[in-house]
Amino acid sequence: MKKILRLFLVLMVCFMMNSMVMAKEVDHFKGEVGNNSEIKDDINGSAAAIGNEAKVSGKTDGVSFIVGNTASFTGNSEYLVAAGNSVEIKGLVNKDAFIAGNVIEVNKKANLKRDVIVAGADVSISSNIGRNISIYGSNVKISGATISGNVKVYGTNITVDEDTVIEGNLSYPKDASVKVADGVVKGEFIKTDAVQNNDDEFMATLMGKFWSFMSLILVFAVLSLAASKLFIRVQKEYDKFDFNKGLEAFTKGLMFLIIVPIIIFILFLMSIGIPLSLILLAFYFIIMYLSTIFAGYLLGYKLWQKFFDKDINMLVVGIFGLGILFIFSLIPGISFIVSAISTLIGIGIIYDVIIKKIGSSD
Repeated sequence: MKKILRLFLVLMVCFMMNSMVMAKEVDHFKGEVGNNSEIKDDINGSAAAIGNEAKVSGKTDGVSFIVGNTASFTGNSEYLVAAGNSVEIKGLVNKDAFIAGNVIEVNKKANLKRDVIVAGADVSISSNIGRNISIYGSNVKISGATISGNVKVYGTNITVDEDTVIEGNLSYPKDASVKVADGVVKGEFIKTDAVQNNDDEFMATLMGKFWSFMSLILVFAVLSLAASKLFIRVQKEYDKFDFNKGLEAFTKGLMFLIIVPIIIFILFLMSIGIPLSLILLAFYFIIMYLSTIFAGYLLGYKLWQKFFDKDINMLVVGIFGLGILFIFSLIPGISFIVSAISTLIGIGIIYDVIIKKIGSSD
């Protein structure tokens, strides 16, 4: 009986030890793409979880990149980028975080040790913030949070409860509806310019950009499966990429943007040229739309080459690059510039990998 008991105890210990080491260490970038994507491993690099339900619960020594209808972070990461319809943050971020979505909750279990940018319709902050936080949202609630720096809110309905501590200043639009408990702000109250958009317009703009981003991912996914050779050409054509190469692609895109409409207009003036002008017009708009996908892929590919594992996962690389462009599109002041540059460079890339190759043996 004692031997059986000892054997039982040994088996239990082995089982418990095996359960404790379920998560393994990975010494390179790791990406998960699917309906339910979760990264549980300890990553000595960066990680990307992309899907309908996307989650990072392990430790990441780099950037945790999460995109999904439902995005969740319960792990430990140096940097965090999370975007989704519903976003929940409960983990530890040692440096900076960017969070975008419709409904965002930064839970009291979360600890964001440096600067944070949040953009959403309904935003709830209950965590520790180690430095400054900027919040773009219609309805913003700060409840039980401890914020060591300044709080900048660009919204219409703002509530700060009595359990919150803001060590720095609190700034908000002068026409916003604001309820702040006494004594929670140690610094100054600063009123900024009035909010230009109403709640519905803000939410519509934010969700419009998000669904546009998801549409680009869908089109890219189809292209990467149906015409993967195009993106292999991008890798070969731009394996060595510097300022001059980027300027060359930008110039080609600019010339295309100017010259093609002129040709379409001239053809349209001639009755015999109207059918051809309509075909060119359709191709013109298709190329304009696809330009963001190719620019995003190139961006993701070059960053992947520089910072991550050299094995190229085409789908994850493209989504990663498009995700970065999406993040820039949410930042006021630079979104238009980034969009214009990416469109022109993307057109230049399409010229190099498709138009220039027409009729060649490659």
